[in-house]
Amino acid sequence: MSDLAVPAAGEATGDVAVRAAGAVVWRPGPDEQLEVLVVHRPKYDDWSLPKGKLDPGEHPLTAAVREVHEETGHHVTLGRPLPAQRYRVSAGTKEVHYWAARADGSAAAWPGTDEVDLIEFLPPEQALDRLSYDRDAVLVRQLLAGPAATVPLVVLRHTDAAPREAWSGTDQERPLHPNGLDLAERIIPLLSALRPKRVVASDALRCVQSVRPYARVIGAAVELEPRVSEEGFERQPTQAATVLRQLLAAGVPTLLCTHRPVLPALTSALAGHAAPGVEVPDESLPPGGFIAAHAAAGQVVAVELHEP
Repeated sequence: MSDLAVPAAGEATGDVAVRAAGAVVWRPGPDEQLEVLVVHRPKYDDWSLPKGKLDPGEHPLTAAVREVHEETGHHVTLGRPLPAQRYRVSAGTKEVHYWAARADGSAAAWPGTDEVDLIEFLPPEQALDRLSYDRDAVLVRQLLAGPAATVPLVVLRHTDAAPREAWSGTDQERPLHPNGLDLAERIIPLLSALRPKRVVASDALRCVQSVRPYARVIGAAVELEPRVSEEGFERQPTQAATVLRQLLAAGVPTLLCTHRPVLPALTSALAGHAAPGVEVPDESLPPGGFIAAHAAAGQVVAVELHEP
């Protein structure tokens, strides 16, 4: 294994010249032990984890899913985030974002390409021995240090709405601005990377319109939840946290769309269910931004914030 030093997560190493994304792909092995997917690259004759550069304008979430599929044939759903890696390459500093990802049980046998000719699922210790770089071994150990299987709760701020001053109807019926309608379509790939199966939204039209495109893609109904609307929150401010607790307890991958004034109550509730050491960001989300909380047995074990 290489002696390459791995910087601490978030350590500054200069301007980022190359941005990439990938995943530590795992599957249940014999005796419930995990197996980890490693890939062989003939160009470098090394063993590593699936990853690749972001396309221009591509989000790391979608890049990770795309690269794993291109290099292994597995259509994965991303789980909890793992520490980003920064290291030097010939072009400068390379930054790679990683997630845990369960393998696709329906993936066909890998035929090999010029870029990746072999893939193997190995028990963790064998994977650690096989990997060519210490930085990849760090990520495998991070996967093993926490639950591999997690359930996402994605809390989305609705996309751009029509201005209040330009709308003469009720606030509940205020629709999205055309830019918001466009953004609701553009965030579908980001949400699909985490693949929530249940879609819950404030009963305000702008929230319903924000998640309806994604709900159509997965064939789900949009469940209306007035307790996370602005009006419902003003009437009963404690009920938004109750909704969040109920969704966490249900253990179903869920997308929840709400409003900016309700978000602090929801993030506070998330913090109350977080494992020790897990921080829940409290900064304001832009329209179409979301927090993804990854839970295991109802406890939040990782949190990430994404802008569209």
